[in-house]
Amino acid sequence: EEITASTSSFRSSFTIQLAQVSTVLYPQRNLTPSRGSSVKLSCEAHYDFKQCSAVHVVWCKNTVLELTDPSKYLTTVNETVMDGNIRRRQVVTEILNLAPEDNGQFQCKAACDGGASAMGHFIRINVKAKPQDRKLNCTVSCLKVKITITYLVMLKGKWLLRVFLYYC
Repeated sequence: EEITASTSSFRSSFTIQLAQVSTVLYPQRNLTPSRGSSVKLSCEAHYDFKQCSAVHVVWCKNTVLELTDPSKYLTTVNETVMDGNIRRRQVVTEILNLAPEDNGQFQCKAACDGGASAMGHFIRINVKAKPQDRKLNCTVSCLKVKITITYLVMLKGKWLLRVFLYYC
């Protein structure tokens, strides 16, 4: 049997020989979601139930950390019988309220109770700042004893121009 990870949006794939899991599938990609948003990672494992009666399929960050914290990750598992002894297990993990500490590489891992396991392609997440999180340019000008500071600020979803006058 073999494990094959392939992409739906890209054409790359790889194959690892294993005896108990027949395929692990999910797309390889780089994601740049906004801070505060969420992103869903989805993979599926096809396996022979007679050879691998218990399979553990989970998303991991940086190869080792399983995404299991229920306050940060929402995971849905769906399993269907395909042909004969072949089953399809789909695991979708949603990373909630993304922050810069969520940046990293993510992989789906499938492991059989017999010890065989494999990890698929990397998905890289780079959380980008919201527009209001970005530093804004300030203009400072001094005319004799007057200093003017002009800058933009986002308030309740609208950009506002703020001007402050200071006298020396």
